[in-house]
Amino acid sequence: MNLQEYFIRIGLQGSFDKPDLETLKLIHKQHVMSMWEPMELVSGKDQHQAAGVFRFIDKGEKWVLEKTSRKTKVLNPDFAESSLVKRQETRTVYCFTLEPREVEHFYEANDTLQTDPKSLFMNKSIVSLQTATGFRALAGWTYSEVTFKPEEGVDVFDLRNIEDEEKEQVLLEKFNIKLQKKLQIVSNKTCYTL
Repeated sequence: MNLQEYFIRIGLQGSFDKPDLETLKLIHKQHVMSMWEPMELVSGKDQHQAAGVFRFIDKGEKWVLEKTSRKTKVLNPDFAESSLVKRQETRTVYCFTLEPREVEHFYEANDTLQTDPKSLFMNKSIVSLQTATGFRALAGWTYSEVTFKPEEGVDVFDLRNIEDEEKEQVLLEKFNIKLQKKLQIVSNKTCYTL
């Protein structure tokens, strides 16, 4: 693992040549801050995170995780009305039960997502990476950088289409991915939002 690249990815700044407890604590804090923070399984409680306000709702047989987003600011006017940008203020992120599951429970669903011709993942090439301040995504031919700005009450979306000759460079520079074979981007019309 290249530590300098890791430090950049989690948003750590400065010199970290000193292997002491203070530096380790700072690295750990920044690593955790670049991911979701733990949430309490309490129905109806608003839980503020960098990505928005989340809440669990107990619906009896199942639990629902909802997210309320901030206003979006789209920098590139060509994408002002893009379907990639979520317009819904509050939406369901995930539904689940509290019944314990073994890994085998997920095999069929995973297989379907990877092989069914109607699956989003068969119709759109998607790469995403969470950063310390938001996330990056390449969905089909559209590269996006989203920056969460809770202090301003806005999330900034910087989107642009990439050219065929750019895709390997974007994968390497933005996602630290180097493929052995040339990527064939799939970008069929499908419902997908960032």
